[in-house]
Amino acid sequence: MTVVGEILATGDELVHGAMLDTNSKLLAAELEHLGVAVQRFTVTGDAPGPMRAAIAEACQRADVVVATGGLGPTLDDRMRDVVAEIQGGPLWFDEASWQQVQGWLRQRGRPVPDSNRRQAQFPPGAEPIANPVGTAPGFAARIGRARFFALPGPPREVQAMLAASVLPAVRALPGLQPVAQSWLRVLGPSEAALGERIAPFMDPGRNPAVGITASGGLLTVRVVAAAATHAAAAAACEATAAELRPLLGDWLFAEGAVDLPALVLQRLRDRRQTLAVAESCTGGLVAKSLTDVAGSSDVFLGGVVAYSNASKTALLGVPAALVAEHGAVSEPVAAAMALGGRERFGADVAVATTGVAGPGGGTAHKPVGLVCFARADGTGARAWTVRIPDLGRTFVRDRALFEVWRALLGR
Repeated sequence: MTVVGEILATGDELVHGAMLDTNSKLLAAELEHLGVAVQRFTVTGDAPGPMRAAIAEACQRADVVVATGGLGPTLDDRMRDVVAEIQGGPLWFDEASWQQVQGWLRQRGRPVPDSNRRQAQFPPGAEPIANPVGTAPGFAARIGRARFFALPGPPREVQAMLAASVLPAVRALPGLQPVAQSWLRVLGPSEAALGERIAPFMDPGRNPAVGITASGGLLTVRVVAAAATHAAAAAACEATAAELRPLLGDWLFAEGAVDLPALVLQRLRDRRQTLAVAESCTGGLVAKSLTDVAGSSDVFLGGVVAYSNASKTALLGVPAALVAEHGAVSEPVAAAMALGGRERFGADVAVATTGVAGPGGGTAHKPVGLVCFARADGTGARAWTVRIPDLGRTFVRDRALFEVWRALLGR
């Protein structure tokens, strides 16, 4: 029997677009790893009616439901009240949870408003879930067919409570079917061309299931298998991956769930090379993506954001005459930027970006989306130009970033 899961995110800030729900991704990945088949995400605001309906319906469809948000001390934090209505009884007060809330605040020298007492109230039949990193306890309850878990909204608190309380409880449920995954990372073909090549593996209901995810020009073939044990599921994934590899050929450049910046850093590390960047239109996005990876300092030496023409000359040594002759968005200037970045940081390799990200600034000769790149090493600099579709400033920058990764991976 398949154990079905659903995830519910609550909060007006989510439905109004002020914040992005990032908890559901983590919850789904962790539940799926245990063998819960997550089949639906739901996002609802703080209004009691829609929240009540979302909880009740999810608990009719699923065996495990994990909800986030609505457990704060203010009157718009309504999770506990809504679940109490569903359960048909009043909230009850848990002294141990109240002591925990007070202790957390006092240890940090904060006052203890009486409104925080709300966080120690729970629906009928609920079991409190301790929060080791915040003031909001969660709770677990049986609603309909589901084991229902309510967690606060802050991701740091969700992560801690998930690991300490929710996953151990889910792991004890009967009927779990462990899941394993493999990722084959592909560069080169269009999504349609890749889909045609591996079409026989993508039939609905196949186990292992095979699908394609496209993100910023990178394609990932995801293989997901379910079996009686995690080892058996992993073996099934590998058997399918072994069949796929010959079909992917030179398109296959890496395996695993590692992101492109980490792959680039590892590739440079394997080559014993250091890296510097010289950025204009990407505005530091390349450097940020690299430094987001822990341990990047052994490879990445630094970068320069030279946005104006004058800064390209002052910071990277690009001759002003070169900019005047060819324009800032040109292959000669990109090459000079890469050479300047490599020299100033003493790096083995440097990459440069200069382009028109939009929405304004484009001309008939150099339209929005035109980006020039360069890669410099001990043999000199090579520059090239890419015309990225004008689908907005963020899209142009993201695709420019992807082109940098392609260059550093030797693609």
